Amino acid sequence: MEMWKYRVLGSVAALLLLLAVVVPFTQTWTQSARDKAAMAEDAGPLMGGIEDSPMGQENDLDVIALARFAVSEHNKKANALLEFENVVKLKKQTVAGTMYYITIRVTEGGTKKLYEAKVWEKLWENFKQLEEFKPVQDAAIA
Repeated sequence: MEMWKYRVLGSVAALLLLLAVVVPFTQTWTQSARDKAAMAEDAGPLMGGIEDSPMGQENDLDVIALARFAVSEHNKKANALLEFENVVKLKKQTVAGTMYYITIRVTEGGTKKLYEAKVWEKLWENFKQLEEFKPVQDAAIA
């Protein structure tokens, strides 16, 4: 009967030793996973994601030049006479270069309208291309 007690005590001791080793490891692993998730959040937008640009960047001269380029290219392709007014909103996406999503206010025959232009730019290649130019649906224009 005494032998049985020693076997039980030995098994309990082995389990406690195993728990002493495993529990801290799992806590460290869980904490590490939480730390990695927090670091990913703090790192900013993911590569390739579309992000809103900071306030005021729609007044940047380079952005205005891209918007004017978009209107000019659209006018050539569509044989239109849109006149650039201003940039209303700007979003960016990092691709092989930068894809700009620019909401532009234009005048067409005396009427103000909003369009969204998608312009792809690779500065190191001196490359820019109008990918898309479409009217903004149901836009209230002031």
